[in-house]
Amino acid sequence: MWDVLNNATLGALAGAAAAFLLVAATDWRRNRRIATTLLPALLRRLQVLVVSRVDGANSALATVENDPPMRNIGLRFPVERIERYADQVPDRLTERQAFALDNLAFWMRESDRLNAASLDLLDQIDEAHIKYTHGIVGARDKVSSFKEILRKRYAEERVLLARVLLVLDAYLAGKLNERGGPLDTETKSQNGE
Repeated sequence: MWDVLNNATLGALAGAAAAFLLVAATDWRRNRRIATTLLPALLRRLQVLVVSRVDGANSALATVENDPPMRNIGLRFPVERIERYADQVPDRLTERQAFALDNLAFWMRESDRLNAASLDLLDQIDEAHIKYTHGIVGARDKVSSFKEILRKRYAEERVLLARVLLVLDAYLAGKLNERGGPLDTETKSQNGE
């Protein structure tokens, strides 16, 4: 019996099994930590960033008629980190949470895209304004049309940021509907409000 237990193959197999169990336990703990600690902490920090971005969009929208309008340089959202966390812990997320994270990633990317497009448009407004001050015909009309587009972009960005904030609040409160949105929105739409 001792010869069977003193076998190198059996020892290697026991060592490999122990290593596997250690790696599995470590992965399980890491994934649990991501799902229960790191991801919620990131989403709470994002709430502060979204409020800051909303304030920036509101301030910039209020100055569209100024010459020059205010630049709203918003911090980019860490969409890649959210997606990486979601990919690492799919078994720890409910379907509602997974949908919510997908929604958040989409809306945050769109908000970042709108912010970048607004900054590009502000450069065009500056160029058209310089041309206008130098007396180039039609430059004043360009400035007006660019400002109208800018106004629409800031308004659209505010809508997206409001959606992001609603979903963040619902995710952290555990009140998500089956599409990953806030429960209150679904109830209102079903009641026809």
